[in-house]
Formats: sequence, C-alpha cells, structure tokens
Amino acid sequence: MINNLPGSNPHKIADLYPGILAKLQNRTDITEQQAAYAVRSALLDITESMIFEELRSPNIPMVTAGPGMGWQGSNYAYQVSTFLAPGDDYTLMEDPVICLTQGTQFTSPSQVNNTVTYAMDYMTPKAIRPLLGIGGGIPLKYTRFGTQPGQPYQVFLPYQIRHRFTSNLPDSPLFIPTSWEEIVEYSAAMRLAQGPLRWPDMVKDIKLILYGDPKTPDQPGILAARKLQIERDQNKSTRQLIPVVQRY
Repeated sequence: MINNLPGSNPHKIADLYPGILAKLQNRTDITEQQAAYAVRSALLDITESMIFEELRSPNIPMVTAGPGMGWQGSNYAYQVSTFLAPGDDYTLMEDPVICLTQGTQFTSPSQVNNTVTYAMDYMTPKAIRPLLGIGGGIPLKYTRFGTQPGQPYQVFLPYQIRHRFTSNLPDSPLFIPTSWEEIVEYSAAMRLAQGPLRWPDMVKDIKLILYGDPKTPDQPGILAARKLQIERDQNKSTRQLIPVVQRY
C-alpha cells in the first residue's frame, strides 16, 4: 500500500514507461532512459504554460521595495530573481502582492496579518511608461519595467517553480495530478515517434489525440478537455460581475 499525502502524486517517471510503450504499439526498441528523456521534455513543455498546484512555491520571500532599492540603485527596476527563493527558477507568476501598512516587517507571506494587502494590477510597458517619472505614490500597478514607489513597501510574488528532476531521471517524482499522466505519456510517445523511431504516421495520430482535429473544433483533444486543479476548485464557486459604464 502506498502511503502518500492527500492530493500528491505517488508516481515517478519510470511508472509511465509501460504506458508510453503501449501507445507506441509495444515497440521493444525504446529504452527506459530514452522514454525518461521524452517525459522530461513533455513535463517541461506542459508545466511551463499551465498552472499546477503541485509546483506552487511554498518558500516565497518577502522583499522590501522602495526608492533606491531596485536593480543598481534604481527607484523602479527590480530583477525577477529578487522575488524568488534561492535556487528557484519560475515558469508562471501571479500578480505581486504589496503590504500597504507601514512599520511591521514580515519574513514570509504566511506571517502577514493585521495589515492591508493589495494584489498589483498588470499594465503594458507602454501604458505604464508615463507613470515611471512620478514618485511618491503607492505602486498599485506593475509591468516588466516596474513602478516607482514613494517609500519602502514589502512585496511578495506568488509563483510556480520549474519542474525539477533527480540525477537518476527515471526515479524523478512527478509534480502533476495523476489524471495528467496519460497526457504526458502521449506527449512523450509523440516525441519518441518524431525522433528515434522516425514514425510520421504515429506522430499524426498522437497529435489528433492530444490536440484534436482543427476541422472538428467541437471534438477537442484530451489536452484541451483536461481541467486544471484551479479550474476544478472554482467549479462550484460563485462568480461576481461588476457592470462598468463608460462616459461618452
């Protein structure tokens, strides 16, 4: 019996090997190591553009941002690595969260209490450019070029780390839901069919399974039909619509 934490995946890359071979008509000329490299590429590709709760960083640092505290003494430019834990690389990020209450210093987001926090809204670099020369305000907007705070504020950045692997690749744990393993198997099988097997017909068949036929959009592939954990969590939640009336 496998004793694992609720919601965690008890499997490793080697556990996908039989499923990959089955999707390649049980070919015997694919080694476990070749399949592991294909799974690695598939995981890096899929987890770079989709949200997976298993990859949400638990060690988000608190960063103090303010005049002269940015990159090379800048008032508004900060490197992304400033907001990451040491050794982390990220794939996706949420909006930075700024603590508006002054005077209290927190060492981690889990300690933030009795203070007002605000999720900063994204603006395009062009839209925010006129604001960069105006100091003294609260940076409630951000872009890749930053905003200019008028005084020090504590900020933290929720982010998703890049999928990690052990030195023995087949023994690497999977940081995806078990329901996504089939997609990873098909994606790895497609890479193997494209590469060492030189099997174009199989590549075409697997692409149809993964992405569907563009000529029949009402029949999406399994990748489009699979829901992320965040979508399942929101399934029964209420939604709020705020009507906006613009001036003529």
